[in-house]
Amino acid sequence: MKMYQSVDYIQQTEKIALYKLHQKANEPEHTHNFVELVYIGQGAGYHQVNGKSYAVQRGDFLFMNVGDRHSFEIQKNMQYMNILLDPAFLSNRLHATESASEFLPLMLFHEFKSSLANPSPHVTFRGKSMIEVEQLLETMYTEYCGKKSGYLAMLHGYATLLLTRMFRSMQENLHNSELRTAYHMLPQLLSYIEEHYAGHITLNDLARESFYSPYYLSKMFKDCLGFTFTEYVHDVRLREAKRMLLETKDSVESIGRSVGYEDKTQFFRLFKQTLGMTPQQLRKQM
Repeated sequence: MKMYQSVDYIQQTEKIALYKLHQKANEPEHTHNFVELVYIGQGAGYHQVNGKSYAVQRGDFLFMNVGDRHSFEIQKNMQYMNILLDPAFLSNRLHATESASEFLPLMLFHEFKSSLANPSPHVTFRGKSMIEVEQLLETMYTEYCGKKSGYLAMLHGYATLLLTRMFRSMQENLHNSELRTAYHMLPQLLSYIEEHYAGHITLNDLARESFYSPYYLSKMFKDCLGFTFTEYVHDVRLREAKRMLLETKDSVESIGRSVGYEDKTQFFRLFKQTLGMTPQQLRKQM
């Protein structure tokens, strides 16, 4: 079994590394001398950790500690983010810990100690919490790649927030069976929206994709995410528009059209309403 070494993947001056990976083939069992956090962004498959298999899809988060054995079995092309941590990144008290529970004695996580005696390496985020975790991970990745002054301090804080959300999610249970079904299907529906947002996408399209009624899907979005289907489509479009404004030299009008807004006035109004500035003002900040 292969042992991955931290010196090959983590800059020792940083003690943290973030990677976005796209995997099509199975990953054989291996271990490593660092902590690895994996967030599944797309695709599906199985992740084996210390001999136990977990079905994973978008929204699933896995915690592998120093010495843990794990592997991937891919069912559908998988995209995921890896966060690799030297245990000392969070505290000098952490070196080669035995399990996720060894993080709990830290003062930061003391609240969780009594309720998480045997934490699972597999955590599921669904609904609004999934969107929030994905936004947090994107912010961490931007900080890590940008390496602006203070980025390690920022990453330390974000990593603490991420682990706190992980422990909190371990405590939460879904009691409503109908809501549990909705949470299970939500990642596929969100992925469908993110693949088709630039066109004229409606709840009826989503209903045909999922075999649920438009009414049920409308209610599910509100109950699970806290906002409507239309609001989520606008959010996806505007996030992509923001990225294109910052990373390309395309005109504002062409960017608006490419993300699904034929009406320039609507694009400008929604952009300013959501981001607090016009597209041109955002570009001037570059």
